[in-house]
Order: sequence, then structure tokens, then C-alpha cells
Amino acid sequence: MSESGKVRSGAGGGGSDGFSSGSGPVALSPEKQARLAKAYDDEIAPAYAARFLPLLLRHVRPTVGARVVEIGCATGQLTRDLSRRFDPSSRITAFDESDAFLAEARSKMDGAEGLRAQIALRVGEPGALPADTASAGLVVSNLAVASAADPGTAAEEIGRVLAPGGTAVITAPLRGTWAEFLDLFRDVLRESGKRDRLAALDAYVASLPDARGVTSWLEKAGFADAGVEVERWEILFKSSREFLFAPLIDLGPLPHWKRLAGAGEDMQDAFFFTKEAIDAYFKGRPFAVTIVGAVAWARKRG
Repeated sequence: MSESGKVRSGAGGGGSDGFSSGSGPVALSPEKQARLAKAYDDEIAPAYAARFLPLLLRHVRPTVGARVVEIGCATGQLTRDLSRRFDPSSRITAFDESDAFLAEARSKMDGAEGLRAQIALRVGEPGALPADTASAGLVVSNLAVASAADPGTAAEEIGRVLAPGGTAVITAPLRGTWAEFLDLFRDVLRESGKRDRLAALDAYVASLPDARGVTSWLEKAGFADAGVEVERWEILFKSSREFLFAPLIDLGPLPHWKRLAGAGEDMQDAFFFTKEAIDAYFKGRPFAVTIVGAVAWARKRG
């Protein structure tokens, strides 16, 4: 397994453990799904989800007449990029769990320039795709497999859909993403004496995958020749308020972080003091938060 690390800096706001389906630790209501879909391209994708796309596309090799399945298409940015790379005889079937996302994706297909491969947009969740067995030569997923309730089951579903010799390419945020916030959050919980809350936070961080963990999803599903590439970048926020109220955070990991802090006054106190800590430590400079992104690829055994 090869691994390369690259450090880059970025600015702006946006992103969570995955936004394509809302199927992570805390699922979003239909109302928040609609809000998320509207905010996605302008306030979430530029600094977060879209930054994973070059990683993924570096490992896509277009072929004539390809059959491509995309899991978690969100607003269809990757779908459109793939259509431009593949020939007119190729077909891309892009799935997402969210009707709101699919509506946005369809609206953005109208008038999009340079599309070549045929595109079909369908409702489908990572662990149970309405796709025929061995029907694709390539399956891609930008963050959706990683944010699925069970990434291993989603990887098995990729294996079912892929034909022998087919390729899977997926992206995922790794442990170390949001580290600056989580470190301050941990300090607050420790100082409050909430040992059960501190243990819950430590278990949450330990559950986040590292690079080896992402490839293991594919290897345990029976794939061969797995590899991974890692990049790091930063998202800059002017203040703790901008961070916590950004759609990237508010509609992404924040609901789960709140659950880790407990309920009622315990949760309110934890976030009040974490907010104060952010503004104290980063006074006069942006709150820089690390994103650790990975792309993993593997081949289905022939």
C-alpha cells in the first residue's frame, strides 16, 4: 500500500464527515436536507467536498463505453466532471439518498457545458444500491461511503455492483480532521470533570478511520491491489461563531458533537466554554482547522 502526504493551505468555510446522504451519526431532517442542498455548492463544497475531487479524479482512467456508478452524487459536480472525461457511449449512473440533492443535481445538468457520457440520476443508499450485480466497470464515491452508517457494508455493495476486474475509487476524511476544535473540546470536558463525556469523545475520535482503515474497508470486501493517497489542508474561520454557525459545521458534524457533550445545560456549558477557548487561543488571527483527506482505490478480483 503506497501513501503520500501533501500539505496545502485553504481558506473559507465548509464540510463534515460527509454530506451526500445525511446517514452519518446524526441523520438530517428533510428540512435540513433541503437547506443543505441549497448551501452545498457555495458554502460547503469549495473548501471541503470539492477539495477531495482532484484526489479522486487522479485515479480514474476513462475507457470507451464504460459503465460507471457513483455513490452519493450530492449536487452532481463529480458526475459532470466524469461525463466530460468519458466518451458518449459511456453511461454514468449516479445515486444519492436525498431527493433534495438529486433535484439540485438535475437542475445543474441543464445547460452544463461539455457533457459527453450519458447520465442517469437515481435514489439509492450506499449499502443497498438499486443496481444490477456486476454491472459496472468503475464505482466512485466522494465521501458518501465514508459517511455511511456502515462503510464496510457499503464497500461490499461496491463489490457486488462491480464486474470482475473493475475498479473502486473512494474518498474519506481521516482522523485528524477538525483536530483543533476537538482538542479544545476535550480540554473543556476534562476541566469540567465529565469523565463519561470525555470517554465518549475519545471513543468517537478513535472510531474515525486512518489511511489503513479506509483501505481495509475495500480489502475486507474482497478487493485486491489497494492503495491510498493522503492530503492535508486548512479551512480558515474568522471566529468561533463563524465556525459553529457555518453550514459546513452546523449541518455536518455539529449535531453529533453536541450529543457527545450530553444534554441540556451540560451541552450548553461545554460549547460555551469551547467557544470561549477558541476565541482566546486564536485572538487576532483566524481559527485554522485541519482537514485530512484520503483517496483509496482497489480492484475487484477477476
